[in-house]
Amino acid sequence: MKDNKSNSELIDSQTLMLESVFKDKVKTRIVTTHGVYYSEESTLNLLEDACNRFASTLEGRLKATKKLMNYSVKTPLLIEPNHFGAFPTMSYTHVECVWIFNHPFHVKEVGKRKSIILFSNGISVLVNASKHVLLKQHQRLHTSLNIYGIHHRNK
Repeated sequence: MKDNKSNSELIDSQTLMLESVFKDKVKTRIVTTHGVYYSEESTLNLLEDACNRFASTLEGRLKATKKLMNYSVKTPLLIEPNHFGAFPTMSYTHVECVWIFNHPFHVKEVGKRKSIILFSNGISVLVNASKHVLLKQHQRLHTSLNIYGIHHRNK
C-alpha cells in the first residue's frame, strides 16, 4: 500500500472506489486500478477537488445530474461527464457512504443491507447496501453517463 497526501489527482478514470477511514490523520482510502492510496483529505473534499479540475463543483455536478435524469436521492456524480463518474452507496452526507466508480464489479450479498463488492483486480470492500441497491446505482451511473454523452454530442 502506498501513502499519498491530498491526492484528488488520483481521482480519475482509473479510480475504483473511495471510502472514509478514520485512522490517525488518514480520512480517505482511494482504491485505483494501480494501487491503494490514503489521503488526509475527506472523501467529499477529494471529490470536490476532482470536480474543480473539470470546471465544476460537487454540488453543481450533482444538481445538473438530478435535473438531467430527474433523480432525487443517491444521485450519481459525473466528475468528467464524458469519461467517468461515481455513485454513492447511500446518502453522500453519511459517514459510511462509499463512492463506487464506473468499473465492472461483482456483488455478493452477505446480510441484510450488507454486501461485498469485488473488483476485477481482487480488491473488495464491505458496504452497507443491498445487492439490489448497488446494481441499481451502478445502472443509474452508466445511464447518466450515456444520456449526458448523447445530449453533449447532439449540441
